[in-house]
Amino acid sequence: VFIKYGSPAGMPNWGTSGELTDAEVDLMARYVQQTPPQPPEFGLKEMKATWKVVVPPGERPKKKMNNFNLENIFSVTLRDTGEIALIDGDTKEIINIIKTGYAVHISRTSASGRYLFVIGRDAKVNMVDLWMAKPDTVAEIRTGLEARSVETSKFKGFEDKYAIAGTYWPPQFVIMEGDTLKPLKIESTRGMTVDTQEYHPEPRVAAIVGSHYNPEFIVNVKETGKILVVNYKDLNNLKITSINAARFLHDGGFDSTGRYFMVAANASNKIGVVDTKEDKLAALVDVGKIPHPGRGAHSVHPPFGPLWATGHLGPDVVPLISTPSDNPKYKPS
Repeated sequence: VFIKYGSPAGMPNWGTSGELTDAEVDLMARYVQQTPPQPPEFGLKEMKATWKVVVPPGERPKKKMNNFNLENIFSVTLRDTGEIALIDGDTKEIINIIKTGYAVHISRTSASGRYLFVIGRDAKVNMVDLWMAKPDTVAEIRTGLEARSVETSKFKGFEDKYAIAGTYWPPQFVIMEGDTLKPLKIESTRGMTVDTQEYHPEPRVAAIVGSHYNPEFIVNVKETGKILVVNYKDLNNLKITSINAARFLHDGGFDSTGRYFMVAANASNKIGVVDTKEDKLAALVDVGKIPHPGRGAHSVHPPFGPLWATGHLGPDVVPLISTPSDNPKYKPS
């Protein structure tokens, strides 16, 4: 009925519109009710088969070969064409349109600002060298079958050394060489949920951020509600601290100090706050239905000091969360 006649909520009337015959509608109805097969795993072998170093590090520019202001370049997702457009924020002109994975979800610059990393929903990662006369891809890899997050090492002494990508399928993350995207270490995120402590076979990796206080990545595992603090100082003896937050972890960003990571637990209607200096949960703040912050937004309120804000997919309100400040006039009495 839904396939043939559609629905007021927006399902097209594939049958009565003439797009599908009755026999095709019947076949489609039978198809969508089949139990879907589990998709294949995607490990080191599969990743290396897609890995491509377009321009080796030794052949890249030794200095910036253009006059672009790298602090004012926009990476704009051209979703359906599988591209990004690099736009000069000073002149508003397009610098280059670069082929990427489908529907790029995240663009991240490296600690030095030289490299731009983007990841498509199809888990393809492109590494773009902004020092080139015309910035373009210098390395690429697929890290799985579906993904949304990529980040680079930001801690002093490890700048640009590593990159990390988290996937929806398979449920895992991979740490790569920061200058070539060579895959080095793959870790699964399958495990128990924080509340009912039941096994979840497909906990997807949502947001990832690089800590400025420790050689660590903060990896948010959506369905389990766990925040993994991954220390990349020694990949052979990898240390992972598991922090219980709430389900379902989605996206977020740092407070104004860069110490506290604010992440939405959208199914729990909370914002989890991680102290990236002490590697522990600092707070779970109740907010409205389905917080959806992106990186969040900052402002400074005269009496209350620094604030962090998030929008919602539910109510049309924006909660403002007070965040720490070194200014003594903002400290609680």
